Amino acid sequence: MPFTSRKWKLLAVVACFAVLAGLRLGWGGIVHHGDPVARNGVLDLRSWSPGWNASLPLNGEWTFYPGRYVQPGETSPNADARAIRVPGPWDGVFGSPYGYGTYRLEIRLPDNPEHGERKYAIRVSIVRTSSVLFVNGQRVGGSGVPGLTREETTPFVRPYVADFVINGDRAEVLIQAANFHYGSKGGIFDKISFGTYEAIERKNMLQIGQNALLMGLFLISGIFFLMLFLFRRHKRELLYFSLFFWMSLLFFLTHNERLLFWAFPNMNYQLQIKLQVMPTAVLFPILYAFVRWMYPQHARPWMTKFAIAGMFVLLAVDAFTPASVSARSEGILAVFDIVLIGVIVYLLMREFVRNTPDSVYSLIAVFCILIEGVFQGLFYLGVDAVQGLPPIEKIVFVLDMAFVIAKRFFAEVGEVETLSKRLLVADRLKNDFLASTSHEIRLPLHGMINIAQVMMNEENLGERDTERLSLLLATGRRLSHLLNDMLDLSKLNEGVLALESRPIDLRVLVSGVADVMRYLNAGRSVRFINRVDPSVLPATADEHRLMQVMFHLFHYAVKWGARGDVVVTAAMAGESRFVEVTVSAQGGKAEAGDAEATAADSAADFSLEMSRKLLGLHGSELAVMEMGTEAGADPVLAMVFRLPAGREEPAEVATAALPQWEEAVSGERDPAEGVWRHAVPDAPRVLLVDDDPVSLRFMFDTLVQEKLDVTAMTDGQEALRLIETEGGWDLIVLEAMLPYLSGYDLCRKIRERHTFYDLPVLFVTASMQPAYLLVGFDAGANDYVTKPFKAPEFLARTRILLRMKQSIRERLDIEMALIQAQIKPHFLYNTLNTIASLSEIDPDRTRDLLADFGSYLQSSFDLRNLDRKVPFDQEWKLVQSYLNIEKARFGSRIQLTVSLPDSVSLSLPPLTIQPIVENALRHGVLKRVEGGRVHIEIKEAAGYVRISVRDNGVGIPPTKKASILEGTYRSGIGLVNVDRRLKNAYGHGLSIESLEGEGTEVSFRIPLPQGREETA
Repeated sequence: MPFTSRKWKLLAVVACFAVLAGLRLGWGGIVHHGDPVARNGVLDLRSWSPGWNASLPLNGEWTFYPGRYVQPGETSPNADARAIRVPGPWDGVFGSPYGYGTYRLEIRLPDNPEHGERKYAIRVSIVRTSSVLFVNGQRVGGSGVPGLTREETTPFVRPYVADFVINGDRAEVLIQAANFHYGSKGGIFDKISFGTYEAIERKNMLQIGQNALLMGLFLISGIFFLMLFLFRRHKRELLYFSLFFWMSLLFFLTHNERLLFWAFPNMNYQLQIKLQVMPTAVLFPILYAFVRWMYPQHARPWMTKFAIAGMFVLLAVDAFTPASVSARSEGILAVFDIVLIGVIVYLLMREFVRNTPDSVYSLIAVFCILIEGVFQGLFYLGVDAVQGLPPIEKIVFVLDMAFVIAKRFFAEVGEVETLSKRLLVADRLKNDFLASTSHEIRLPLHGMINIAQVMMNEENLGERDTERLSLLLATGRRLSHLLNDMLDLSKLNEGVLALESRPIDLRVLVSGVADVMRYLNAGRSVRFINRVDPSVLPATADEHRLMQVMFHLFHYAVKWGARGDVVVTAAMAGESRFVEVTVSAQGGKAEAGDAEATAADSAADFSLEMSRKLLGLHGSELAVMEMGTEAGADPVLAMVFRLPAGREEPAEVATAALPQWEEAVSGERDPAEGVWRHAVPDAPRVLLVDDDPVSLRFMFDTLVQEKLDVTAMTDGQEALRLIETEGGWDLIVLEAMLPYLSGYDLCRKIRERHTFYDLPVLFVTASMQPAYLLVGFDAGANDYVTKPFKAPEFLARTRILLRMKQSIRERLDIEMALIQAQIKPHFLYNTLNTIASLSEIDPDRTRDLLADFGSYLQSSFDLRNLDRKVPFDQEWKLVQSYLNIEKARFGSRIQLTVSLPDSVSLSLPPLTIQPIVENALRHGVLKRVEGGRVHIEIKEAAGYVRISVRDNGVGIPPTKKASILEGTYRSGIGLVNVDRRLKNAYGHGLSIESLEGEGTEVSFRIPLPQGREETA
C-alpha cells in the first residue's frame, strides 16, 4: 500500500502526536532530571552541579506559617509551622482560598572555596493575590501589598525576578502572601525558579520573548484574516478565525507573563480578573463557530444554541459580579469548555470519517485540540510537569486550519479562473460573432450602396426610380451606422468602453459634426447651425464619444421631422461648474409619405438610447422635451444634457504649451501669435495645424526628430494665410475640427489652388466613423490618421506622403534633366561664342575646338546612350570633348590631370563620368576666382575598377553632403541620377569625400568580369 494512502497518513499523524504528548508529559523529568527537591523546608544543593541551564525549580515541601507574617531572622515555634507543597494552593490549610501566611525555605548552597560573593536570582510566577519576597533578611521583590485583612491587602499578580548576593553557603527564603480577593486556589500556584542571575535572567527573557512572538503571530493573523473577511464577507469562517486570534492575543496578554499588566501597572485588580476570564469564556465558543462554518454540514442547531447561551452566561457573570465570585465559576467554565471541546472534536471527526480531501487536516486539528485541552486541564489541577514546552499544539492547529482555508481559497480561485476563462471564451465568441456578422453584412451592404450610387449617377432616370434609389441609399447608410453602433452598444452593456476625457472646445466639435451632417443630408432642407458661444468654458469629455452623441442627436432631430434649422447652443450652469448643451429643432413628426423616415423610424429611438448610454458614462443624463406651441405652429424639440466644465485655456495657454525651442535647435518664434517653427535648410517643409496643444506637441516633436522643417500653429485662418503667402510646402497636417475655420473648409480652400499631388494633406481626426472620413476625403484629403496617436502609424503616413511629393518632384526634374542633356542651350551658346572668338585670332585652335565640339555633340546624341551600358572608350571620349571645350572657355582657371592605366576594357552606364566632372567644375573649382585643379583617376584593384574625380574647389558643407545623394538637396539632380543608376546596376553608388574649403572627391566602383586579372 503506498505511503500516500489514507491509512498511512493516519498512522503518521497519530505517531507524531503520540510523540508530542509523551514529550510534554516527560518534559519536566527530562529538563530537571536529578534536580534536588525540598524536604521539611530545607533544599540541600550542596551536591548540586548546575547544568546547561544553571537553574532549578524550588519544588517540594516548604515550611508554612498560616495566619502569620514571619519576619526575617525571627525564630518561630514549631507548633505554628507545617509542611506545604509548592507549587500548590493553600485551600486545604485554611479551608478556603482566603487567608495569609508565610512560606519559608532554607537553601543550602554548594561550598564556596573562594569565600566570595555569589549572585543568584529567584523568579516568582503566580502568588495569589499579593506577596513579598525576602532573602537572608533583605526584601528583594514582591507583587502587591499583603495585609491582615481584605482592606489592608492590595492585590496584584504578575511574575517578577529578584536578584541578590549571598556571601555564605546558606540562604533563607521567606515569602509573605495574602489572598482576600480571588475565590479559588490561593497561595503559590505556579513554580518558583532559583539559579544563577544569568540563568534566571535568560530564562525570563526567553519566556517574555516566546510570549511576544506568539502575540505577534496572533496579531498579524487576526488582522490578515479580518481583511480577508472584509473582502469576502460571505466566508463567515474567516471572521471567526480572526476573532479566535484576537481572543488568543488577549489570553496571552493577561496570562503567563501578563504583559498587559506590566504595561498598565495601576490597573484595578477587579478589571484584571475580568480581562482574564473574558478570553477564557469566549475562546472556545469562537473556536466552535469557526469549525461550524468550516464544516456546516455536520453542525446541529442545539450545538450553536448551547455555545451562544453558555458564552453569554459566563460573560454576564464575569461582567456583573466581583472577582471573588467569578473566580468560583472556574469549575462551570471548565465543564463548559470540556463540552465545547467535545462538540468541536465531534464535528472534526465527522469530517474525518467522511474521507474528504480535508479529512487528514481535521484529524490533525482534533489531536491539537485534545492535547492542548488535556494538558491545560492538568496544569490547572497542579501537574507542573506539563509546562515548559512551547505551545506547539496551538501553532500546529493554526497552521493546519490556515492551510485548509488557503487550500479552499485557491480551489475557489481555480474554479473562478476556469469559469472566467469559459466566460471569456463565450464573450470572445459573442464578440467574434458580432464582428464577423457585422463584417459579413457590411461587405454586401456596401456593395449594394455602391451599386445604388452608380445607378443614381446614371442619366435618364425617372423620378420614381430616383426616389426608390434614394430610399435604398438612405436605408443602406443608416444600416451601416447601426452595425457600428451595435458593436459600441455591446461594449457599453459590458462596461468595457473606456473614456479618455479631456477639455473639449464644444464650438469646434459641433462645427465638425455639423459639417458631416451637411454632407450626409445633402439635398434636404435641414440646416445645422452652431451657436455655441466662444466664451463658454471647455467641457470635460471623451472627444470621440461626444462626437457620437452629437451625431446621434442630430440624426434624431432629422428623423423627428425637423424643418429649417437644427440649432446647438451652450451656456454655463450650476455656478459655472457645468456646461449645458441644448440641441433644438422645430418641425414635427414625419408624415407617412416620407419614405425614408418611415423606413428608419425605429432607428430614432436607438439614437436616443445610444446617446443616453454614452452620456451616462460621462455621469450625465439626457433630457428630451417636445413642447407644443400656439395653435397652427410647429412643435419644438429640445434635447439637453450637462457636462463638467473644464478649466479655461485661452490662446496664450495653448501657445505656451508648445515647445520652447532654443536657438541651438534652430527654433524661432514667428511674429504671428501661436506660430512656432523648427527650420532645417533644404529639408521637406511640413505645416501642422491643431488646436490641441498636447497633440500638436507630439506631432511637432516627432517630425523634428525626423529632421524636417516643421511649422506648428493652432488657428486655421492663420494657417490659410501662411499657405497663401509662403510657398514651398511639402505636406499639410490638419485637425478636422479647428476653431474659426474648420479643417474641412481649410482643406477645400487649399484644393482651390493646389492639386492632390502638388500639396498633400493629412487629416487628423478623433473619429473613425466612415461619414467623418468621407467628408475629409471629399474636402480633398490625401490620407488620415486617428487620435489617440500611434507614433509608428503617424510617421508611416507622413513619410508616404512626403515620398510621394518627392517622387513627383524627382520625376519632373528627371524629365527636365533629359531635355537639358539633349539640348543644353546655354552650353551650346557659350561654346559657339568661344569658337567665334577664336576663329579670328587662332584658326588652328578653332579647328581643334570645332572637332571637339562635334565629337561632344555626336556623343551626346549617340543612340547608344539609351543602352544600359556603354564601352569605357565612348564615355571617355565624351569626357575629353567636354573638358577640351571647357578648357578653351576658361583657360588657365582649369587645370586637369589624368591617371589612367595603359588599357581600360570595361563597360559602364552611359553619362556616368561626365556629370561628375561637370559637377567638379561648376560647383568646385570654378566657384573660386583663380580656378583650380581637377584630377581624374581610374585604377584597377582586386575585382573592380575605381573611378574617382577629385578637385581642390570650395568643397561641400557637412550638412549638405548627406542630402545630395538622398535627393533632398535641391541644387540639381546630376549626382543623384548617377548614384541611383549605379545602384540599380551594381548595388552601390557614389562615394563623396569632401572638406569645406579644401575640395571634394567623388568616386565609384565598377566590378570587373569574373576571371579577369588586374592589369595595373
